[in-house]
Amino acid sequence: MSDDDAIKTKDVDGVEHVAADFAYVPDPEKPSTWKLPIFDARHVGGALAAMTSDYRGRRVEIPEEDRDAVLRRILARKAELEGGR
Repeated sequence: MSDDDAIKTKDVDGVEHVAADFAYVPDPEKPSTWKLPIFDARHVGGALAAMTSDYRGRRVEIPEEDRDAVLRRILARKAELEGGR
């Protein structure tokens, strides 16, 4: 298997994560473009904060046309983590 065929991952807090663990993945082949990890409740909360207000002093930079879809993805993951409530 060549490096091009390897599954792409991005390190978050010392753990490698695949694109499905992020709310915004503009280029699946470039992990550096992936934003807003949503693999656990803590990160989902951070992603919501970044989308709806300033988070750590800044709002996440995502094109306006993608914001609704990204927010829906975050909320869907939140519901999934809460057991569908």
